[in-house]
Amino acid sequence: MQVTRSLVAVAVLAIVPGRAGADDATNDATIDRRGSGDAPTDELDLRLTLSSLLYRESSGDADPFSMGGAPIEVASPVRRYFGDLRLELSGSGLAFDGRVRQTTSQRYQAGAGAGGEYEIRTLAYRLGAGLTKLVVGRQYVDAVGATKIDGAAVLRRLSKVWAATLFGGAYPALGSRSIDTDYPAIRKADGTTGAPLIPISGGLGISYNTPNVHGDLGAAAVFVAQDVPDAVAGAVADGTSAGRSRVFTTASGYARPAAWLDCYHFALLDLAGGVHLTNGSAGINAHPMANLQLSAAVNHVSTDLLQIAARNVLSDPDPTAIGVVQNDISVIRVSQDSVRGGTSVALHHARFELSLSGGYHRRPGVAITQPDGAQVTFPAARSADTTLAVLDRKSIAGMRVSASASLTFPIGNEVPNRARGGVVRLAAMRTFLDSRAELTADLMLERFRDAASAKPCTDSLDVFACFSTSTTGGGQGGVLGSYRVAREWLVLLDTHIGLRDVHTSSVMGTIGWPRVFSLTAFARVQWRYR
Repeated sequence: MQVTRSLVAVAVLAIVPGRAGADDATNDATIDRRGSGDAPTDELDLRLTLSSLLYRESSGDADPFSMGGAPIEVASPVRRYFGDLRLELSGSGLAFDGRVRQTTSQRYQAGAGAGGEYEIRTLAYRLGAGLTKLVVGRQYVDAVGATKIDGAAVLRRLSKVWAATLFGGAYPALGSRSIDTDYPAIRKADGTTGAPLIPISGGLGISYNTPNVHGDLGAAAVFVAQDVPDAVAGAVADGTSAGRSRVFTTASGYARPAAWLDCYHFALLDLAGGVHLTNGSAGINAHPMANLQLSAAVNHVSTDLLQIAARNVLSDPDPTAIGVVQNDISVIRVSQDSVRGGTSVALHHARFELSLSGGYHRRPGVAITQPDGAQVTFPAARSADTTLAVLDRKSIAGMRVSASASLTFPIGNEVPNRARGGVVRLAAMRTFLDSRAELTADLMLERFRDAASAKPCTDSLDVFACFSTSTTGGGQGGVLGSYRVAREWLVLLDTHIGLRDVHTSSVMGTIGWPRVFSLTAFARVQWRYR
């Protein structure tokens, strides 16, 4: 008898505004971007960074739900620990950025599983000089949304304002943080693995640069020529051909139309199977007066992945039933929209700063079709938040002291618009030893409460009525210190202790869970030669 179960894969890879197709490597792209951007200096720049993180939770066990049952473990059983060594090198046309991370044997330590990660973020060499350059190796193509490739890119300076980039190569898996997951093996219907899945990517980007305006326009395509079993099951509802290809365009830019106004934007449009805005943002920063700053931004983030690659990762063939796949996979496009605005006022010769900001968040409704044809629709969720912050740059004993309070609340009565609460933060920072050392102490308190369902719980299968409501309180406090030992050496230490208290109410009554204590410790030593 064939047994199937339905698995809905909601895959949302939040891309940092201004970047597409790149992972967290682009957040600190000092070395990364030199693989495909403008020609770097030939001076040697070498950086070694050793980091280590420890996180653990402890708590008593809760009473079993049934007579004679096992106690319920409340704290996370995973003790997260890793050591991370990163090397960044650039000079004479070579750009390298790689790291080795070793974790404990427990799952969920780093990336998708435990063990070691061996990541190469950039390994590229620049050939040529003058108007035309060739970059070969692993690199990020900035002119096309920082698309990551293993291949080659030709950069051509067209004029003082315009430049073009033509690239092509293999396309590593989005989100991969190790060379052994950059190109995952194809999963066959009998549960065995085949050859690596190697998508091919290529495209063209145009860059422009003037004193007050600069940006990029690009277009690219990704295609999988290999045969992936049961690929149709991984197709998205928008009609993409088995999720085998992806075509997208990107645009990013910055402009200063006036001395007091900065504008920026980013857009990533998927074109295969219909036009979809995968990532988009636009915003302004204005300072009409010396002591006043205004900001406003809108952002949209949607699913960003190659559907055939998602199917390959999420499929779960049963080795005992040849040809039978246990999951009916559906990749659903889920998006999030937000609008934010804020203002900051400097007072008393800029010693004090008062800031007020707020945001509106929305997730559209999501309809999921089950194997029997029935649909489950999750209603749209909307919420808003507001934050008030006060900063004193020259407080008692020369400290820099800040305090903020944030409120988050749902809008409307739709499920799952449930949680409302607040967060209060206090922080004090002071420098020592001619600003070579810095010490920051901070404290955070929070409380959130779920709203009760407006529908009676008459059917245990009604996911919108038969759920529990929780009240969560917690706090965290600790110290962050840094010390620049010499021009080349930097040491950073951080330790925080947290507390979480949860009470849950359901049709079974009220449950007071044991308190959970957490410990977070982080250390980093960095050496840099330049």
